[in-house]
Amino acid sequence: MWQQWANGILGLWVILVPFLGFTAEVTMWVLVVTGVVIAVLGFWGGGEQVTVEKHQHA
Repeated sequence: MWQQWANGILGLWVILVPFLGFTAEVTMWVLVVTGVVIAVLGFWGGGEQVTVEKHQHA
């Protein structure tokens, strides 16, 4: 549940990064790290969803 909020905030961060005046190299690394964090949160949230569903059907 909190992962969705984190994904939303990180999505806004990705939108704002190009306008913050970082160099191209810094912008690239910020977006790569942000993408990794979003992916990890997405897979983690998906894994929790499957676990909750399995416990509900048991």
